[in-house]
Amino acid sequence: MNEQAGRVALVTGAARGIGKAISMHLAKEGAHVLVTDIDADAAARTVAEMKARGLSADAVTLDVTDSRAERSMVDELHANHGRIDILVSNAGAGKAKPFLDVTEAELAFQMSLNFSGVYAIAQACAQKMRAAGYGRVVLVSSVTGLAGPIDLSAYGSMKAGQFGLMRAMALELAEHGITTNAVAPGPIDTELLRAAWADDMIADAADRIPLRRIGKPEDVAYAVGFLASPQASFLNGVTIAVDGGFTAAGGYMSEIYRRRKMQKDAHPEHSSC
Repeated sequence: MNEQAGRVALVTGAARGIGKAISMHLAKEGAHVLVTDIDADAAARTVAEMKARGLSADAVTLDVTDSRAERSMVDELHANHGRIDILVSNAGAGKAKPFLDVTEAELAFQMSLNFSGVYAIAQACAQKMRAAGYGRVVLVSSVTGLAGPIDLSAYGSMKAGQFGLMRAMALELAEHGITTNAVAPGPIDTELLRAAWADDMIADAADRIPLRRIGKPEDVAYAVGFLASPQASFLNGVTIAVDGGFTAAGGYMSEIYRRRKMQKDAHPEHSSC
């Protein structure tokens, strides 16, 4: 398919995991993808892989905690390519720590990584899109922003803030032909998650999800790809939870999890992730 032919898409945190899957998907749809990441070598490897598949992409080094650098980069990329049609703000990370122990410096870093940097690059890209009369902005937030996460107060607060930003942008930018939406991934099987979670933690997380598995990066990429597509022209200000039904289950998931655990305890030979 080439529904994004002629479009230029900028994806942050795009060298691996969810960001890489999003970049691949948009490029397969015909877009020229600007693969931005703080890890220059990883971004270059991803772009090399994309080009080997016949896809169009460039690698760009970017630290999203540096808002001034973000704005300068957007100006430069727009000058080089003549347009920025799609922004996918994906870069971000969290560190588990009890609320009472989070330091001022840690909070400030989470703010710059997961909110201020998102705000700055969204504003810079939207200014370019306004002149063109067209744009698609997708913020990759998290289900932690939809609930009260334990030991992730700083990260969860910033992700919740992204939903507020998204809705405000959706209202203010609509008249310029720009739509703004978000996705909220649940646990996704990435290198980052595998480095942080043991196998039993992943299995436990899967049991807490109605679909009984954690997500794949491609699951998020498909949702983002749709929101960035021409077909989503009347979707504005919405959040898609890419979580296998976890947030939809709400408190009922505790009972489902209890029953699944009882079944596993009764028939351990049949248990699997």
